[in-house]
Amino acid sequence: MLEDLVQLHRAGRLDEAESGYRQLLAENPDSAAVLHLLGILRGQRGDLPEAYRLVRRATELDPGNAACQHTLGEMYLSESRLDEAQQAYDQARQLNPNLAAAHAGLGQVALLRGDAEGAESHFRVALRADENDVQALTGLGNIAQLRGDSPRAVQLLTQAAELAPDDPLIQTGYAQAMLDQDMLDFAAKALDNALTVKPDYPLAQVLRADVHVRKGDIAAALPIFESLLARGEQAAAARVGLGDVARTQGRIDEAIAQYDEALRIQPGLHSAAVRRADLLARTKRIDQAIDDLRWHVASYPEGVRAHAALARLLMRLGRHDEAVSVWTGAEARWPDDADLKAQHALALDGAGRVDEALALAEVAASSPRPALAALRARGALLAGDPAAAVQRLQRVDERQFEGKPPLLARRHQRLLGLAFDALEQWPDAAEAFMRAQRVTGGRLPDLPSVDESTSTELHRLADAPDFAEARDGAPVFLCGLPGSGVGQVAALLADQPGWFVRRERFEAVPDFVNAPFDPRLGQPLGQADLAMLARRYRRPLERAGNIDMSRVVDWIPVLDARVAPVIKRALPGARLVIVQREPHDMLLDWLGFGWSEGFSMPDPLTGARWLRLAATHIVQAAEILPSFRVDPDALLAAGDSDMRMRLGVFLGLADLQPGPMARGARKGRGGLPVSFVPGHSSHYREVFSEAFATLDDPEPVTAP
Repeated sequence: MLEDLVQLHRAGRLDEAESGYRQLLAENPDSAAVLHLLGILRGQRGDLPEAYRLVRRATELDPGNAACQHTLGEMYLSESRLDEAQQAYDQARQLNPNLAAAHAGLGQVALLRGDAEGAESHFRVALRADENDVQALTGLGNIAQLRGDSPRAVQLLTQAAELAPDDPLIQTGYAQAMLDQDMLDFAAKALDNALTVKPDYPLAQVLRADVHVRKGDIAAALPIFESLLARGEQAAAARVGLGDVARTQGRIDEAIAQYDEALRIQPGLHSAAVRRADLLARTKRIDQAIDDLRWHVASYPEGVRAHAALARLLMRLGRHDEAVSVWTGAEARWPDDADLKAQHALALDGAGRVDEALALAEVAASSPRPALAALRARGALLAGDPAAAVQRLQRVDERQFEGKPPLLARRHQRLLGLAFDALEQWPDAAEAFMRAQRVTGGRLPDLPSVDESTSTELHRLADAPDFAEARDGAPVFLCGLPGSGVGQVAALLADQPGWFVRRERFEAVPDFVNAPFDPRLGQPLGQADLAMLARRYRRPLERAGNIDMSRVVDWIPVLDARVAPVIKRALPGARLVIVQREPHDMLLDWLGFGWSEGFSMPDPLTGARWLRLAATHIVQAAEILPSFRVDPDALLAAGDSDMRMRLGVFLGLADLQPGPMARGARKGRGGLPVSFVPGHSSHYREVFSEAFATLDDPEPVTAP
């Protein structure tokens, strides 16, 4: 009979279980076992006074029952009566030294009192007695979280969450670990589990609101924060949440004020201090950010993230020695924190200290950060071990990219493609490169077909009189298809003294050159029209300073041939430098290394068709404007000065020599290549047979 009631109790059928327990007590009012079970049930229903009375009566009737003492400890702990909880747990441990739950309870008391070492000792004893003790697993996970060991915290809390899917405290602890890893969907599910069982649990509520903010659902987050503030629960965390909302909406000063209020309520709240410092730094108050964060770290040194944030700010200012001192101190405080070492390695890499970064990345190899895996894979590629690079990249759980900027996922896939390429696994490389393209997004610019009648009309328009009052000097327009290496040529020209390379075409206010083509430009333009267009073109360049227009290189990412007649007439003397490589190599380089302007290739066939179409526009523009074609591989080849000399003559330069910008443009992140060697596309002829055939097709290409 009693066992049947226990099964009903475990199944959540509390009304039936309680009715049965009370019936048994009516028959035997001194049954310690039934009193204990009914006391647990009443506690679950929130009636603590009766729960205490029933369990205390059970301990009087059966003073040697360790389980009853443990239940008393749990009840005291739920009300934060730590002294009484510790006494009850101690009594349970004395009665049964092997009772894992008693040690776990003592660990919880120690943790609440700030004694992490004492808590860890109790939790480990509990796990030796029962390797599936949920309380001990959760406690050790929380300690790992406090110490900044996120991988260990995730491992322990995941195990606990799987064992106790209906425990709101455990589900919330697991969710917090998931949030620290930016795994928002996992955190949301765990928090929903917790709130289903305990709808008014404040910590779960504030974390759920945090997930809403991170996912951009401000409307769902705000009522939660406001409700918590009204109740006076999790007030500091709610203020941080409101600061995050204000930051997301661009209200920076309000966000800083919210973080200040959070720190007033809870001065040691690391998340508020770190986010406040980040906003100060973003608004050009980086010295104040460093000073305030340095004070916070000195006053509350247990915050690993505050140490890391301070070190990163110092590195941003180039104060590397100070940053290294902070990293070193933090690593001494948390010697087993692989993630701290990983952050240090990534910061060193960002500062260009590649060798140090790679060495430290190997020490921190256990960190699950995708960026660290990418850094280690890059190191393996540079060391000539592409198989190790593939292994390191394939170990990354790609769900970690969810909700993050696409740059990380794109870099991951490109590195994987380069590793497969080095292994001569061409189909696998192509698939990885295409995944990187899909991450990039962005629709290819629309271009019309250029047929014979269009060409004739453009020449007719170009033959009209030029702007009669043009000023001295005209720019050089630089253009090249994706994969052409045009960025390397731009860097070479930027190295030349007195020359200005305009690169911000996608950020600048559009003019007639880069704006969507205005059909009115296809009509006959008078001198007044040309004057207006010339002024509109020159104005941003003049605001940039005293610039000699004859030494301006205007880098045009996509050249629409229909603007060539207008350029010729409004800016007399304008010239065109065209960067080109072998078409198959350009397609492969676009696929493998992307396009500096961010447009993605939907698929190789579409990319090939667009390349051919864009090439016809460049050919047409070259018939209207004085032009010079360069191959970047020949232009920048060591010891080959012929093409540089001829380009120099075209530009009016006596000496065209590569400088630091050109040398830097020839190397990618950490020293990886920025393009494949000429002819490398031959390896992909079978993989991209249809796309390559399109590039080889002699028939004119038409716009889709």
